[in-house]
Amino acid sequence: MFRRILIIYAVVYFSISLQALTLKESVMEAMETNPIVQERLKNYRATQQDLSIAESEYYPTIDFRAVVGYNEAGNLKNNEGDKAWDHLVQNKSYNNYETSLTLTQNLFDGFATTHKVDYQEARILAAAYNYVEKSNDIAFKMTSAYLDVTRSHELLQTARENVQINDSIYKKVKELFDAGLTTDSEVKKIESSLSLSRSNLTVALNNSRDREYNFRRILGRLPDVAEMEKPNIDVQMPESIERAALYAINHNPSLLVSRYNIKGAQALWKQNKKDFYPTLDLEISQFFNDQDKASTSFDTPDDRFRARLVLNYNIFRGGADSATAQKNISKINQEIEIKRDVKRQVIEGLDLSWNAYELIALQLNDLRDYKTFAEKTLDLYKEEYDLGRRSLLDLLTSQNDVINSRSQIIAAEYALLSAKYRILDAMGILPSAIVGDSNGVAAKVNLYVDSQAEEILDRLPIKLDVDNDNVADNQDLCDNSLAQNGVMPYGCAKIRRDADGDGVFDARDECPLTPAGAKVSPDGCPVDIDTDGIKDYADQCLNTPFGYRVDQNGCANAATLYVNFARDSAVITDDLSGKIAEFALFMKNNPTFKAKIIGHTSRNKNSEKKYNLKLSIDRANSFANELTKLGVDINRFTAQGEGFGKPIADNATEQGRRKNRRVEIELTK
Repeated sequence: MFRRILIIYAVVYFSISLQALTLKESVMEAMETNPIVQERLKNYRATQQDLSIAESEYYPTIDFRAVVGYNEAGNLKNNEGDKAWDHLVQNKSYNNYETSLTLTQNLFDGFATTHKVDYQEARILAAAYNYVEKSNDIAFKMTSAYLDVTRSHELLQTARENVQINDSIYKKVKELFDAGLTTDSEVKKIESSLSLSRSNLTVALNNSRDREYNFRRILGRLPDVAEMEKPNIDVQMPESIERAALYAINHNPSLLVSRYNIKGAQALWKQNKKDFYPTLDLEISQFFNDQDKASTSFDTPDDRFRARLVLNYNIFRGGADSATAQKNISKINQEIEIKRDVKRQVIEGLDLSWNAYELIALQLNDLRDYKTFAEKTLDLYKEEYDLGRRSLLDLLTSQNDVINSRSQIIAAEYALLSAKYRILDAMGILPSAIVGDSNGVAAKVNLYVDSQAEEILDRLPIKLDVDNDNVADNQDLCDNSLAQNGVMPYGCAKIRRDADGDGVFDARDECPLTPAGAKVSPDGCPVDIDTDGIKDYADQCLNTPFGYRVDQNGCANAATLYVNFARDSAVITDDLSGKIAEFALFMKNNPTFKAKIIGHTSRNKNSEKKYNLKLSIDRANSFANELTKLGVDINRFTAQGEGFGKPIADNATEQGRRKNRRVEIELTK
């Protein structure tokens, strides 16, 4: 009893579950930290400043000019004959000063500024929806990576289970071969099947690791698969593909980006039409210029105030303005065609996803039937194989059907999930379907907000350790590691792998092929609470009394009660009474069992067969009568005797004869 309590305590202690990393948490974090999303956010903020630059043309410019210089005069002399210039210039050197303040206000520029502002506003909206588009794209990639990790992990468990089954069959066939009950070809066949299952396990492990590295590409750190759980879509799907498509072409972020790219191209075309108009500017200037009077007799002060209108009008530019206008018309058409192509891509994605959504759901019904029939067939083949009615090849084929059905169901279930998520992604509602409220993403680019638009400015210096793990980003292999994890010098938290998911890390797991869901001891090996030789995960009868023989399902099918009957006696002794009471309790707790009670005797050289047969029957009847007294239905057991025909010990010794005076019980359901 103490041993059982200790095992149970250990199982509970080492089965503590960790807080799950959900798909919702992964998507939220990816949209906040992924560099592609952040780059688009920075691009949006940069584009905001282009609008401010364009709006600045509505305002005047004020320029202040100041000049300080040194001049020399009188270098042109009449000292070189007739060819020299005849100038009467004073030979002087002096300093000069020039200052001016000019205000320029554009009054008319062919509506260029108005359309430039329209163009930049369209660019801002395109950048905003481009940010939303990348956020949605990362949300979908994160979803796909999450599904890939959990799916590959489930397939890995199935591959591991296949190895376990093949290994179990191998041990059974080897025992039969060692006992001379089967052929060497049977052994070789199961050995080859076992080797193939191990190879498939390695492939599944490789695929699982690949998916984990893809996960790191999106989230910035390796996943702890033990913390992840299979997601479930809790959202109403569209009632038809047409409804989904109509919603998508009006709400898909990629199409919204194209919509504002078209508006931008239209505004740019209008802006460039300015070259067909003159420009009119108001200029107001104040000058103050002078020389250093102390060193020269020149006196040319200038303190003018000037206000004037300046008209500029290009008459001819070689057809450049017309060509620019035509170019911009083509750009408008180009953006329209891009949008049409994006629309087709969206509809194509929806068609493919919807087709998978409908047909995989139908496929799953057949696959589940396939799995049910395959498992039933395997159970029947196992029984028939034990009876010699099936070959090992039949058994292995049936087992492969079971493993294949499970793998296909896992793949189909995740394909159905992926199809649903692809539909939501095409409609532009994937983040809100997963997160619940994705307005926070749109609010960062001033979309769908009731309050006044907010401008957020980027700052210097730039942070070069974004996850605050004291590892610089350029040396950080996981630049989004969690603060609470122990981060290694390369920037990643050390992942303690638990390949079989039993709660015991691989480094100290002595049984790395434990089936999923099996209770294990601290060393990672499956427990056998009732010590009947069948591990609990495969034991269908967990409370088999000690000493009872069990079948492959862990259910008792025989019991031998070693009782010291007195010689030539069928009287129930005290030690036998306790064992009968234990067996009676077992029968009451397991009403589906029937029992055949078989009495045995010992033999010496003077024993008579007829006498010993009667004595063995009397011993069986004595046992049966006691069961009746203890409340076991008499219809649930029969009694018979074997005499001394089936000894289990040497009748030549007193100790052997004592063992042969016994009662055996055969149990059947």
